[in-house]
Amino acid sequence: GVRIMNNLAAIFTHRIVAYTQDYVENSNYLRRYSKKIKIIPPPVSLPKVTRKQIDNFGHMHNPNGHSPIIGIAARFASEKGIDVLLNSMELIIKKYPNFQVWFAGPYQNIIGEERYFQKLSPIIQRYEKSGNWKFLGSLTPEIMAAFYPNLDLLVLPSLNSTESFGLVQIEAMMNGIPVVASDLPGVRQPVIQHNFGKIFQKGNSSALAEAVLELLSKNMKGKIDSQEIKRIYSPDSIASSYENLVDEIKSNL
Repeated sequence: GVRIMNNLAAIFTHRIVAYTQDYVENSNYLRRYSKKIKIIPPPVSLPKVTRKQIDNFGHMHNPNGHSPIIGIAARFASEKGIDVLLNSMELIIKKYPNFQVWFAGPYQNIIGEERYFQKLSPIIQRYEKSGNWKFLGSLTPEIMAAFYPNLDLLVLPSLNSTESFGLVQIEAMMNGIPVVASDLPGVRQPVIQHNFGKIFQKGNSSALAEAVLELLSKNMKGKIDSQEIKRIYSPDSIASSYENLVDEIKSNL
């Protein structure tokens, strides 16, 4: 039923917007309507926060001075590849025994993910006890804006095409934070397009650890034009792209 409705929508629409050409070329659905595709990236913005708010967030969540800090921003779900990250941690600890993962997002009582959480809980509890893992819970946009600058890098270990881009990557880059992302269509594009991070083979924990260690050794934090990233993904800029698309459609009617 969903396939039928999706195809009817695609047949009768004038244009279809996708975030990246990479995702289009690897989607059995979108490839069928390639002549209708228009690539427009998503709008991404974060509230402005002060240096004091950023520092207060860091002092609150890292009073013992753990370093480096690796962030993941997601809901606790199997397609997010949280097990891949957990399985990579032993290799990272060998180099950085005092590092810590900050998990920002809902993690308790996620519908359909209860067994996944129960399966991983013993590993997580072990790393919580050692100080290498910390749940932050769901954060407001304002608090997320203070979360990113306290990271040394962000990881996005997603496993399947339910992830088509990963907006959190852009939010991290806006704050000068490099990203390690799965080599998935669409998901890999922020790192590739902005050359700020590293992609790794999806599901490969050893490759994830290697990518994390490589980026940490390069100390890439802050080495990007964050203002340019903000300009590219600003709501005003993206709105202009949609206005141009509407004008284009009208002129062809």
